[in-house]
Amino acid sequence: MDRYVVFSLVSLLTLFFTVLTAEAQSTGTLTGRVTDAETGRSLPGVNVIVDGADDGSPRGTSTGPQGRFALESLTPGTYTVQARFVGYAPRSREVEVSAAGSVRIRFQLSPRTVGLEAVEVTARRGAREAAEQIQKAQIREANPRDAGELMRKIPGTSAVRRGPIGLDPVVRGLRETQVGVYVDGVRTFPAGPARMDSPLSHTGPSTMQSIEVSKGPYALAWGGGQLSAIRVETNGLFRVPRGEVLSGQVQSGYDTNFDSYDITGAANGRTGAFAYRIDGAYRQGDAYQAGDGTRVPADLLNRELRAKVGYKLGDNQRLTAGGGYQQQDDVDYPGRLLNAEFFKSGRGRFGYEYASGQGLVRSVEAKAYGYQTLHTMNNEGKVTYASDDFPGPPLRVSVASDITTFGGRVATELVPAPDLRLTVGADGYRAYRDAERPFQVVMNGEPTVPPFYESDQIWPGVTIADAGVFAQATRLFGPIEATATARADAVWAGADEEQVTDVYLDIAEPGDGSLDPDALDQQELNVSGALMITAPLSEAWSLSVGGGTAVRTASALERFADRFPANKAQTSAEFIGNPRLEPERSWQADLEVQARYDRVSFKVSGFARRLSNYITLEDAPDVEPMLPLPIFADGPFRYTNGTATFYGGETSASVAVLRSLTASATASYLWGKNLETNQPALGVAPLRGDLGLRWEPPEGRFYLESTVSAAAEQNRVAMVLGETPTDGYVTLDLKGGLEVGRGVSLEGGVTNVTDVNYVNHLNAKDPYFGTPIPEPGRVFFVGATYDF
Repeated sequence: MDRYVVFSLVSLLTLFFTVLTAEAQSTGTLTGRVTDAETGRSLPGVNVIVDGADDGSPRGTSTGPQGRFALESLTPGTYTVQARFVGYAPRSREVEVSAAGSVRIRFQLSPRTVGLEAVEVTARRGAREAAEQIQKAQIREANPRDAGELMRKIPGTSAVRRGPIGLDPVVRGLRETQVGVYVDGVRTFPAGPARMDSPLSHTGPSTMQSIEVSKGPYALAWGGGQLSAIRVETNGLFRVPRGEVLSGQVQSGYDTNFDSYDITGAANGRTGAFAYRIDGAYRQGDAYQAGDGTRVPADLLNRELRAKVGYKLGDNQRLTAGGGYQQQDDVDYPGRLLNAEFFKSGRGRFGYEYASGQGLVRSVEAKAYGYQTLHTMNNEGKVTYASDDFPGPPLRVSVASDITTFGGRVATELVPAPDLRLTVGADGYRAYRDAERPFQVVMNGEPTVPPFYESDQIWPGVTIADAGVFAQATRLFGPIEATATARADAVWAGADEEQVTDVYLDIAEPGDGSLDPDALDQQELNVSGALMITAPLSEAWSLSVGGGTAVRTASALERFADRFPANKAQTSAEFIGNPRLEPERSWQADLEVQARYDRVSFKVSGFARRLSNYITLEDAPDVEPMLPLPIFADGPFRYTNGTATFYGGETSASVAVLRSLTASATASYLWGKNLETNQPALGVAPLRGDLGLRWEPPEGRFYLESTVSAAAEQNRVAMVLGETPTDGYVTLDLKGGLEVGRGVSLEGGVTNVTDVNYVNHLNAKDPYFGTPIPEPGRVFFVGATYDF
């Protein structure tokens, strides 16, 4: 792990020495900010175009998370500056730039509907993908302890709570490896077989620039082997104005109930062709109380450090490199048999980018990455450790696991015609996982290995590799936009034959005889495809129709688990892997209607999905349990293929009641059935909705916001997998923020104001007592930020 830290520090020192040699330029600078004219909120991602350069060619940039932009090295003269953003009327202004001078301007854009006929495909970054986004300002205001908490802010998505952090994303009923997770293009996986560390848990929220969720088979150009996907982009390098050697941010906050405090910091700069950024974070927390006063173990200690460097080879090309290290210690997991002793995660990434903005080849990107996560768990602090409230002698159980992943991607964007955009590329990864579970029983004060315990292996050195090629085409047919994506993946999966036990070979598949070790190695060729069509119905209304199919290969746990608890159930039974599992295939259709008027926006979407070869569970009466403990009263079970169906949808609306007052509403519904068990699918979230009211003056110096969240009871549960019904609830959250000035801003609020005792239906259950993990009761939080 230390090599990642060394790499980050060496890169930083190199950049500082480069800064000392920077030369001043006799040119001017243009800076500014873009906001919504109705609400005053900052608008990130706005295209800012400057016309009037000596060579007649336009220059441009886009706004950052606070709606700010900067253009440097402008030759003195008169320029026309235009701000363009989809859904808003464009605005332009004329400015005079002088040598060594700086001009500041501000745009206030008014919302409006923009027909597709007014948008050139060459200015688009792809068609709609049944996706939702969260931007930097929303991430910061949410005060998340964990990136998984942000999933609960998006209609149709949620997260499984097993402890204070590491909430595991769920997208329209899809979970675990059904949901691909990418951080700056890096495909991420958890190290722990119990998914204490979800793929998002090793990226701190403070480093995130944006989060995008694709709710179906429309993210095939992101990567392979997924039925939906989440893409996270961290803070950028080249958003800092050139010549700004050192700027950054320091933020600190405190949450009651959790008795949690954190401090995060960032430093960035840019001079000449170089840019750098460093992010660090520290968070410590304690147990929290549920609404009924129940104490829920939630200790944690988290530290992380990340660094990025970049070098511009020219106006259109740049190289980037980044690395990071995170360590979490002594994390309590009330929803698991064990607690986490530590997580240690390090990663590195190198990339090349070319973007011309004109001609046939518009962009080329290539990147390579690698990361490793080490994870150790034990039962210290659990009732089995000292045999408190648990029949039988004390136990000493631990799990040591790790994952090492290498991967890469290359993609080219082509524009052969003004109404056609093509993206072609290839990507792949290789993930190696290993996990062991030593087990001892304390007899007469001495830990001993019991005679019934047959093996320490959870899985025997598993390797899963995926290599894929893809092509995506976006075409305009008059006002109608269509995007088609096709993908093919070759998958290899296997295990270390020297680590495979004879017991596993005997029980890995039903029937007489044992499994041939050669059958552990499997190969697949999976083909996926999707189509999305969007058309205007009127000046304000548009319709999107989509459909497609995507394939997911079985995970290491599903293939090779040797009587280890599953994440596909809420019972602490033992589960047997099946190396012959067929890959899951999703068939999904989507329909979305969207409207946007001057003061009102509205969207409603629905989907239907069928999963063939759905990976589920069945009884394994031919298998003897490895650990004959009372908590393993059910099972054992074996992974198997079946069929499942899901239906559902989401709706959202926003109304500008006054110039400074905005009302919003969201709702989502999901229905699912496992045809193999003839019961509801596991983890189907109940009907849920939010009502929000936000006051924010146009100048954006402060805001006040209230949110009422409600969920219905859920009685449709997978009883065969240990799932139990949950009650409905209503909560109220209040928060606000204030820009004090001189770079200082304050934020604070109260979540669960009425101290309601409630459970998110997807939460894990206490494996010893069978009760779902409750959400925190009332929490007061306060934070301060200093930008320099």
